[in-house]
Amino acid sequence: MKYGNFPIQSKTYYEKDISNQEFGFCSNCNKSQTEENWCKNCNSKMFQKDFKRWCKNEDINNFIQEAQLNARNSNEVIEWICYERLRNIQFIAQGGFSTIYKAIWLDGNIDCWDNEKKEWKRINQKLNENDYDNANKNSPLKENEKYGIYVVLKSLNDSTNIHEDFLMELKNHLQFLCSAINNYSNFIKIYGITQDPETLNYMIVLKEMPMGNLRSNLMIKKYNPEDKYYNLYEIASSLAALHKCDLVHGDLHSGNILFENVFTACISDFGLSRPANQSINTNKIISGVLPYIAPEVLRGHPYTKAADIYSFGIIMWEFTSGVPAFHNIPHDFHLCLDICKGVRPEIIEGTDSGYIELMKKCWNTDQSKRPKADELAEMFDVLSTKHIINHEKRMQVPAVPGIIQEESEN
Repeated sequence: MKYGNFPIQSKTYYEKDISNQEFGFCSNCNKSQTEENWCKNCNSKMFQKDFKRWCKNEDINNFIQEAQLNARNSNEVIEWICYERLRNIQFIAQGGFSTIYKAIWLDGNIDCWDNEKKEWKRINQKLNENDYDNANKNSPLKENEKYGIYVVLKSLNDSTNIHEDFLMELKNHLQFLCSAINNYSNFIKIYGITQDPETLNYMIVLKEMPMGNLRSNLMIKKYNPEDKYYNLYEIASSLAALHKCDLVHGDLHSGNILFENVFTACISDFGLSRPANQSINTNKIISGVLPYIAPEVLRGHPYTKAADIYSFGIIMWEFTSGVPAFHNIPHDFHLCLDICKGVRPEIIEGTDSGYIELMKKCWNTDQSKRPKADELAEMFDVLSTKHIINHEKRMQVPAVPGIIQEESEN
């Protein structure tokens, strides 16, 4: 199958059994379910009955249809979401290639097929009074529209005429999501795609991560040192799932690590992810946040899985420092030279020696000496069992505005 110019080898992640688990048989067709309360055979037919030309872009229509036909579970379902069903849209951040908003999606996401009602059962929650009143202002809500879910909207700048990068990001995110499910790794669900009727820009609708990104939580993590072992296990596990797809992230930094809660860390933003054998900087323009870019990439070499590991090493350091790497010096050509010469962030006093050794392996100038993502996941899995997060003893660190400023990111 193909989405625009991007062929997808479906058997590599769609048709693969989820870790060869058994979920029983469908009561309608007697075929094996691919997830609890999910029959791919029956549900694909239900989706097909509602296939339509949701938007003017056929590549997007085809992408949504293929995702629905091949979904092994509700997490792999992508929908066309009517913009009118989104309320309380609020600006969050502006990046180089996209703008981020938060909103309420009145419908909520698909959970399973309801055989009695002959409709999709959806996951949502009752809106609090303030959110309901705000949602009701612009366009009156019906009596049964007091429910919804909180979502994030990623609007791709100048995407009126859809471009290959948009479809590539969607394809890579979905491919990673399927691999993460197989790998029992965390992921951020894509609920669907919508289009702003005013700007005509397309928007990706994603699950909200209430605790924000790692960068805004660095000080909390510094003063709760036990957090980092399990958090880094989850990040490494997700990175391993991505690398199993033969994809590289290409822009891994603390602004792209999102938290649902203290435990749950997820990799986000697949705008620069590419197949591992495809160079990201074919036009010789290096994209990303400088302190996290591996020296070989700065020298013009292709971005590899090992370059993601370098970024992981910098993130390890930030867990111990409470501040972004090289936050106190200009991110300019001089820093590029320093990184290529082997300059790394100064080790924080009191950091465990074993942790330091592993961190240095990750940011080794020789990329062949860096560990693999699955090796890191195994190591941090062991370490996290020795450093268990104790909620009762966790220190609550107050936010101090202005101390750490966000960089402009994708």
